[in-house]
Amino acid sequence: MRICTRCLLAGGAWLTLTGATVGDPVANKSAKAHELYQVGEYDKALNLYRDALVDRPEAPELHFNVGDALFKSGDYEKALQEFEQALKIPIDRARAQAHYNIGNTLFQQQDYEKAIEAYKQALQLHATDEDAKVNLELALEQLQQQQDQEDQQDQEDQQDQEDQQDQEDQQDQEDQQDQEDQQDQEDQQDQEEQDQQQQQQQEQEQQEQQAQSGDEPISPEEAQQLLDALEDREEEAQKRRFRATGEAQGKDW
Repeated sequence: MRICTRCLLAGGAWLTLTGATVGDPVANKSAKAHELYQVGEYDKALNLYRDALVDRPEAPELHFNVGDALFKSGDYEKALQEFEQALKIPIDRARAQAHYNIGNTLFQQQDYEKAIEAYKQALQLHATDEDAKVNLELALEQLQQQQDQEDQQDQEDQQDQEDQQDQEDQQDQEDQQDQEDQQDQEDQQDQEEQDQQQQQQQEQEQQEQQAQSGDEPISPEEAQQLLDALEDREEEAQKRRFRATGEAQGKDW
């Protein structure tokens, strides 16, 4: 995509626009600068244009050509300022070219909306300018692409925000679940400690009751011995009752 500016110093245009005469040092500098411009020596051309501008600072045509050299050097900010000074040129055709160059400078800065307006103003002054028409179409296409990209970026940013919010919500839920689980564990631990304390308290109360009654707990072996002794005593009592009955006394031996 090639966007070019135009220089006013073409053929006899400079002398006509400035009212300069043959041998005028400003015209000579400007003519030499134009030659350098034509062979791509933009920095040298710029220096000569600026020298001429020192001698004639109010000449809008010189601002135009200084802006053109700055544009070629890539200094779009300063070039735009010079082209705006060139809008003071009284000739419609020259002002149309200034608007055209303003549009090109804005195009390079990707300010397509303002570039479109500049091309339209150029066409209002010079309706048959084919370059202005072509660049206007290019600017309209670039503006549409730029808007599409911005819309897509906005959608991606919105999706990123939604994804981030979902992640934050999920993290909040996980944190809340972790807190609930931790609280359940603490409650369970508290209940176990409470049950253990109650059990210890019951055992302590039983021990205190046994101590007050004088009874001492017996071991399983002692309990078994006690049961065996009771059974032996019961068996002896049955034998004595049997011997005391009359049946046993009247038996024939």
